[in-house]
Amino acid sequence: MTTTETGIAAPPAPRPTASRSAWRLSVARAAVPVAALACWYALDPFSELVPSPTDTLGRLYGGFAEGWIYPGLAATGSAVLSGFVLGTVLAFPLGYLMGRSRTLTAIFEPLVAGTFAVPRVILYPILLAVFGVGLEAEMTMVAISAFFPVLMSTAAAVRAVSGSLLKLGRSLNASRLQLATKIVIPEAAPSIMVGIRIGFSIAFIAAIIAELFAAKAGLGLMISQAFAVLDLPRMYAIVLLVMLAAFLGNMLLWWAEGRLRRG
Repeated sequence: MTTTETGIAAPPAPRPTASRSAWRLSVARAAVPVAALACWYALDPFSELVPSPTDTLGRLYGGFAEGWIYPGLAATGSAVLSGFVLGTVLAFPLGYLMGRSRTLTAIFEPLVAGTFAVPRVILYPILLAVFGVGLEAEMTMVAISAFFPVLMSTAAAVRAVSGSLLKLGRSLNASRLQLATKIVIPEAAPSIMVGIRIGFSIAFIAAIIAELFAAKAGLGLMISQAFAVLDLPRMYAIVLLVMLAAFLGNMLLWWAEGRLRRG
């Protein structure tokens, strides 16, 4: 703070407002894909294996305009959504029980942690032998991939709920169902969403890997087919679409997680 010739103290310099900070953050985030696009353009003249962004985006637009992209997008989307929902629905109650029971945690946590470290892709040939090539095998692969992150995050989040809150609920004669729905799940929900978001990412990766390995339809199969005939613009276009779809799905879950944290 400074003093003028009249002896009146000048007001302090204004600090950046929250809106200005948010604007700067938005600009910084937007600069990342712009910089990646600039690097892509710069790399294009030096390699025949990297088509230009213009060719890639043009082929992607053509895929939507001509309709050849929709069957693969629908097949991958169906496998990811159905498998992810199945894995999450199975994992959540089991994770809740593990988080509320020390005995179940002591029994199953080492098994879950050890199994989680096993690459899920090695199970796909077994699933193909059981279900055959098709949606069932891919959906099961996705469900297994989503199951473990959701299970582990749910158990950890439930276990971390404050004991004081539980004692308060019991002092009010809350039933087990009321403790679960009014205290435990709302308190653990933000941390559970982190595991769900991670599970979605791993599930999406599993779906694409499964389609690269063996599938009747899907974006992964289309990538493999485009690579086989060295149609690189088409291959890059589908890869870009996969990245965008995974990004949008993850951002949607991130938004839901933020809403839960803000209450």
